[in-house]
Amino acid sequence: MSRRAPRFRAQLTVTVTPMIGGEMAVCQTRDVSDVGMSLETATVFDPGTRLVVSLMDMARGAVVEVVAEVTRLHAGAGAGLGLRVLDPPAEWSALVASIARRSGGGSDKPARRLRILVVGDDQRQRGALALYVTSGWDVRFAGDLDTTREALTGVRLDAVIAEHDAADERWQPILAAARQSQPSARRIVRGAIDHAPEVEPNLVHRFVDREAGLDALLDALTADIALPAATAPSP
Repeated sequence: MSRRAPRFRAQLTVTVTPMIGGEMAVCQTRDVSDVGMSLETATVFDPGTRLVVSLMDMARGAVVEVVAEVTRLHAGAGAGLGLRVLDPPAEWSALVASIARRSGGGSDKPARRLRILVVGDDQRQRGALALYVTSGWDVRFAGDLDTTREALTGVRLDAVIAEHDAADERWQPILAAARQSQPSARRIVRGAIDHAPEVEPNLVHRFVDREAGLDALLDALTADIALPAATAPSP
C-alpha cells in the first residue's frame, strides 16, 4: 500500500481469497490505511494477484469486503503482504476512520496469537468460518489427510482441530498424523459429540460440541489437560 498514506496499527482477522483460483487463507492485519493494508501471513501470493478481502467491522457489526492487489511481499520472520485496496468503498473508509479514532497513541505489546490448523471438508470450513474469523488466531485450513500432512510441516502449531462429528472416523488418522508430526499441539475434535467410536489412548485431548461457541473452544485450547489425553465422550 502507499507509504504516504497515514497508517494505523490494527490487529484484525481477515480472509483473503484469490479472484482467480487458489485457496482461501486467514490472515491478520498489521496496519491499515485509506488505500490499503499490511497483512501478517505465511501464505504467499505473487505481486499483482487480486484478492477478495473480508473482515468484520465490530463497531458496525457488519462484514466489510474489498478487492485488493498484492503490491509487495515481506520475507523471513516477519512474513506478510502489502495490499492496495482497489476503489475503496465507503464501508472501508468508515472502518479505517474508526480505527484512526481509537489508535490515539501508545499500544500494548500484543500477546502471541495461537497458531491453529483446522481440518474439514469445504462445507464444514464454510460453516465454521465466522467462528474462526472472529477468534483472532492465526488459522490455516486443510481439507483431508494429505493436505493435513502438508500443513503440519514447516511451522509449529498450537493446535489441530478436526471439524468432524465424533462418530466420523475421518478425524482419527488426521489427529494421528498430528500426534506424530507435532506431539505438543493440542488435538481437538469439534462437532456433534454423541455416538463416538472407540478412541485409542492419547489421540484426542478434547471433544467440543459444535454448538458450544468460541468460549468452549478457547477453553479446550488453553485448559490444563493432562496426558495421556481424553477418552471418548459419553453417548
